[in-house]
Amino acid sequence: MNHRQTTLVFFSLVLVVFNIESIHAEPVDFEKQIQPIFAAHCLECHGPGAHESGLRLDQRGNMLRGGDYGEATIVPNDPDASFLLRVVNGDEPDMQMPPEGPPLSPEQVSLLERWIQEGANWPGQMDAEADEVESDHWSLQPIADIQPPMSQTSQSHPIDAFVVETLNQRGLELSTQADAATLVRRVSLVLTGLPPTPEEVRAFIEHPEGLEVAYEELVTRLLDSPRYGERWAQHWLDVIRWAETVGFETNSPRPNAWPYRDWIIKSLNDDKPYDRFLFEQLAGDT
Repeated sequence: MNHRQTTLVFFSLVLVVFNIESIHAEPVDFEKQIQPIFAAHCLECHGPGAHESGLRLDQRGNMLRGGDYGEATIVPNDPDASFLLRVVNGDEPDMQMPPEGPPLSPEQVSLLERWIQEGANWPGQMDAEADEVESDHWSLQPIADIQPPMSQTSQSHPIDAFVVETLNQRGLELSTQADAATLVRRVSLVLTGLPPTPEEVRAFIEHPEGLEVAYEELVTRLLDSPRYGERWAQHWLDVIRWAETVGFETNSPRPNAWPYRDWIIKSLNDDKPYDRFLFEQLAGDT
């Protein structure tokens, strides 16, 4: 056998050996190979204590559903469709995971890819399906026609009936009704952020048609006041963290911030419907 034939035989044997090893390669062990990666690099932000962006990497069902980005974190048997691999590979330009420190090693990324390709085996959680978002927050509950508590039907307003019912359950009593001077001050501060003038207080107390009519007229007048929009715009601007300056280090001004502020104020004073109020901001071209 000449040298060339010997070389060909040698490489053939090597290929056979590698093929046999690949055929009999052990599947990825989740507990020994995958879970340590999650524990070291992911669970601080996406574990039982904190799940940023609505994502947890300690539950298979949650990973099947995905986080706030709307994509499944893992798609068993399909690494290319798995959001997890894109972020650890750096394929998402605005996102790198882990966010700090060195990225995962090629060996770790390869293990994750093989694990997903093999079906994302997770001992004890293989029956888990994509979790539904669960919350007991009132805004996420089904709409229902709830009647005021029958034991509190003597209350002047249905909301008061619910309040009194809850207070009774907790052994508390309803506060006494505010006098006229206190009421006009509270309403004015809530709706406009400004206290009433002495003349306004006197007119409210001495209203010829009584407190109920005086209250309705007061609320209507304050809602029609430009001060109402200025006061309640502040609540919205606080939520979205609006500011007229950068607010960091040099605290330099933002000269073009005021039109948005004025638009918020005008929208509230114009009694713009809330859905339209949000739509125009999301559209961005109003």
